[in-house]
Amino acid sequence: MAVVVGMLLASSAWASMRCADGILSTAEDIQSVLSKCGEPDSRAREPAEVDGYGALVPNAVPVERWVYGPQNGMYYHLRFVDGRLAQVRSRRSPQ
Repeated sequence: MAVVVGMLLASSAWASMRCADGILSTAEDIQSVLSKCGEPDSRAREPAEVDGYGALVPNAVPVERWVYGPQNGMYYHLRFVDGRLAQVRSRRSPQ
């Protein structure tokens, strides 16, 4: 129950992002986001987690974090899980 409440509260921080060629929606793949929005201003990739023996941890997937901005004073933070857009968050740039 607490997890569900936490997810609902966290969802209020989520945002949408409009690009030159459309609006992003969750579950879009990386190529679709690139075609709509172009290259991000920064991009970081976290590979899937491996154990001490070098084997993939069960259910581990790569995560990418992208940042676009500032665009009209806003930064857009995108998180991709296993190549699919999982979250878009926005925040106003510091003054």
